[in-house]
Amino acid sequence: MYVFIDDSGDAGFRLGEGSSDSLVIACCVFPDADSAELAADKIRKIRSELGWHTSHEFKFSKTRADIRMQFLVRLAKQNFFIRAIVLPKKDIYPDFLKTEHKSFYNFAIQSVLSNSGGTIQNASIRIDGSGGREYRKAAIAYFRRESQAKDAGIIRKVSFVDSHRDHLIQLADMVAGSIRCSHDSNRVDSGQYLGALNARIRDPRSDIRVFGVPR
Repeated sequence: MYVFIDDSGDAGFRLGEGSSDSLVIACCVFPDADSAELAADKIRKIRSELGWHTSHEFKFSKTRADIRMQFLVRLAKQNFFIRAIVLPKKDIYPDFLKTEHKSFYNFAIQSVLSNSGGTIQNASIRIDGSGGREYRKAAIAYFRRESQAKDAGIIRKVSFVDSHRDHLIQLADMVAGSIRCSHDSNRVDSGQYLGALNARIRDPRSDIRVFGVPR
């Protein structure tokens, strides 16, 4: 298995003062290398059709609505599935997670991987490691501490990659953004992007887990 992980939102808790209302960690899980490469080829083709430079990155927050939809509809035909956790910050406890950003990211990553119900096994995991992001440090701590204990068998290898160069990290960004958008009731387009990915979500309640909501 190959798992590509990215996030949407931030770890800040200044709600109403600039921080996002939620944090989403999304995983795009491919059963094998061939499936992953076919999806990457599809992304290259879309970029070429748009006339973009090869270095132009697909990012949900910086992509026009029509291009988002084109991207998601076409990638939804590829062979992967989505697992994610949505963390509404108003429901987060204990309180120390609200002040220790590294611990908050650590908690989120641990939750999405450890509670996979056996769907993620022997996985090569790739995480966006660009820009010195806090969750990269949190992920390192989590993998070192947990993967050899209760999560043995889930993780085969971990790589931190540059999203500018990794097409499937860009896919994870687009998925994470779609999921966070779907939980923002103030947006008129809140559900349409995630709706385009329905074919890649096997069970909405378990594969997109909302923290604090019973499954």
